[in-house]
Amino acid sequence: MTSPKQLFFLQEMDLALDKIDGQAAKAEKEATGGVALEALEEALKNESQWLEEFQSQLKTRRVEAETQKERSAHLDGQLYGGEVSNPSALESLEQEAANVRTQTEKLGTEVSELSVRVEESQTKCTEMEQQLKENRAAWETRQTEITELLARLSSEREGIASQRGDLAATLDPAGVQQYEKLRNAKGGLAVAKVERGLCQACRMSLPTQQQQKVRSGRTTVLCATCGRMLFLN
Repeated sequence: MTSPKQLFFLQEMDLALDKIDGQAAKAEKEATGGVALEALEEALKNESQWLEEFQSQLKTRRVEAETQKERSAHLDGQLYGGEVSNPSALESLEQEAANVRTQTEKLGTEVSELSVRVEESQTKCTEMEQQLKENRAAWETRQTEITELLARLSSEREGIASQRGDLAATLDPAGVQQYEKLRNAKGGLAVAKVERGLCQACRMSLPTQQQQKVRSGRTTVLCATCGRMLFLN
């Protein structure tokens, strides 16, 4: 007959394996941190494209603004140089000059706004490039650490799994099956120690008669409260 004590030792190994698996899963998840670098690279690429677009628009608007300024100066020369004396022609010329001034002011505002956008985008690109450089360096270092950690965890797991297999092979299959069923149902803890008359899993006091059964070790006793196998050290 497989004793709760033997199953307790089996559980200790299973809990150790669970811990290793949890650490490995966490490390493997962290190993996908390269995705964050890819996201930052993509963000930098997009911002660089916006910067190029802003610079192109700024260049175009500056040329347009300069053209309108020259046109405005030419119209002012016609208006105030005495070249045009016909009232109707003067009125038309004044209207055109006013339109050109309005367009020049509008272009001036656009040039100012685009200049700010270009400056902000350049700053953002510079900051992102620096962040990407730092993150890459940190990631390369961390990748090495993760690789070493996973190798160590794999080695530890292999050793414990081997010991567990050896122990399980000496136990009654029915007892192991009951243990594994309980372990799955009880969140990984199928066997609980009894100390000072308390089940250490649910912390409930055991009836005297149940304590005596556990102490005798002749049968498998389940906690009346949580249903786990009881083991008296």
